[in-house]
Amino acid sequence: MRVAIDESELVTKKDLQIELSPIKADLNLLKWVIGALIAMTIANFAKQFF
Repeated sequence: MRVAIDESELVTKKDLQIELSPIKADLNLLKWVIGALIAMTIANFAKQFF
């Protein structure tokens, strides 16, 4: 069985990049926030012993 697919229904790499760019930006922000939290936790832990 053969089904004809219209070219307008196909997703290109550029379409995916456009759709996923907000998610990528949110993940980058989340990485920075988690890094800052880990750094503050380590600093507080080290402060107790020195």
